This record gives sequence, C-alpha cells and structure tokens, in this order.
Amino acid sequence: MKACARAAFYLLLLLSLGQDPVYVSAGKILIWPGEFSHWLNVKVIIEELITRGHDVTVATHSATPSVRTTPSKGYNVDVVQVPHTKQEILDHTERLLKYWMYDLPNDNIIQASLKIKEIIDLSTEQNHALCRSVFEREDLLEKWRQEEFDVLVTDPMNMCGDLLALKLNLPFIISLRFSFGSALERLCGQLPTPPSYLPGIGIGNTDQMDFIQRLKNMLFNLVQDFLFSIAMAAKWDYLSPPWLHSQVLHSTFCFCSVWARLHCL
Repeated sequence: MKACARAAFYLLLLLSLGQDPVYVSAGKILIWPGEFSHWLNVKVIIEELITRGHDVTVATHSATPSVRTTPSKGYNVDVVQVPHTKQEILDHTERLLKYWMYDLPNDNIIQASLKIKEIIDLSTEQNHALCRSVFEREDLLEKWRQEEFDVLVTDPMNMCGDLLALKLNLPFIISLRFSFGSALERLCGQLPTPPSYLPGIGIGNTDQMDFIQRLKNMLFNLVQDFLFSIAMAAKWDYLSPPWLHSQVLHSTFCFCSVWARLHCL
C-alpha cells in the first residue's frame, strides 16, 4: 500500500508539472486623486498597487498642493493646466477649516448652511475649471484611451472623475462618498437615510438623538436639498460637457442623473 501511495503521489506530481503555468498579468490603473488627507489615503493604495506590479498613472492639475507633479519612481504623472493657483487652494482650505472648527458650532442651521454654500461655491468654480481643462484636452484623452487602462480610481473631492470614466469607457472605483446632509447620496444614489435615525453629515449628531436634535437634523437635510438644487445641480447642468448629453437622457437634474447612473454600477 505504501508503494501504491508513493506511485500515486509521483504520478499526480508529474501531471501537475506537465500542466501549462497560469500567468497573472498586472493591470494598468488611472488615478484621479483628491488633495491633502485624501491624497495620503490614495497614496497608500498607489504604493500597494506598485508593489504588486501594476502600472499606475496619476492625473492631477497644475495647482495641486499635495500631488508631486514631477516624475516619480513607480508611477507616471499627467498634469492638466488650470487657471487658479496652489496658493488660492491653500487659502480656501484654511478658510474652510477655520470655519468648521471655530465658527460652525456657534451658528444656527440657516447661518451655517449659507456659509457652507459660500464655501462650496468657490470649490465648485475651481472644480469647473479643472473639468473644463480636462475635457478640452482631446490630445490627453486620446493618450489615455491608447493606454488602455483597466480601471479608474477616483476621489470625489475633485469632481468629474466619474464623468472621466464615462468618457474613457472605464469601470471605476470611488474612494469616498461624502456630501453635507448626505444630499448627493440621497437624491442621486437613493440612499435610505431617515432623518429620525441617521444624522446628516456635517451636523455633528450621533444616532442617539433627542426630539430637538431629530428636528434640527430634518431641517438640516431639507436645507441641504435646497442648496444642492441651486448650488450643485443647476451649475453642473449648465457647464456639463456637450458630449455628455448624447449619452445621458435629459432630465431636470442631468448632474444627478449621471451621478446616480455611475454610482449604481
């Protein structure tokens, strides 16, 4: 029996060695990162992808305060020129953090919402400029098509990453979902967020809320819905790239339709 067992073992070993080896090929990945801590989070992913042998390209802009735009060991960098400067982004971020940490707790819901809208408006303008610069660069878009990337990793801090994936016909991975009051997730992604149980992002409550906190949470969500319709959807509809309308059904909120379509994949 022992001889038979050894014979069977060696037979199986020979059969295994005779099989064709299985090859595992690395992928090509396009990264559309955010800034500051968002970039640090994505950078960890990039380092791991490089360690595993993947070919990584980072797409960023000329005013980035975080991403190193010079050639880096392990990944390629494509830089899009934008009209604003690095210092403008730093000043805007400092203003946002100062308000968030020191002034927001002392403002009522209306004051806080209006102040947040003012801050978001400037971020939206900078994002508009970045998106226009990207989609006007047909040479860069064609270069990315020829690269034949397998996937796009995007951070919604810099918008249009999902639209870029649609433009390049790429699947994508989004690293973060975030909007004040979860407005984007609720209105576009149909995320169930009953205000009596789930606190809106940005209001500072937990899932243990008393009646007054629940009431404030509901009002906060309603205000964020209104701000979304006038500060986000309307502006992005107006400036959406022409090619988009040939691929997406027209609706009152084209921006929301696109976001929902992409994030439900």
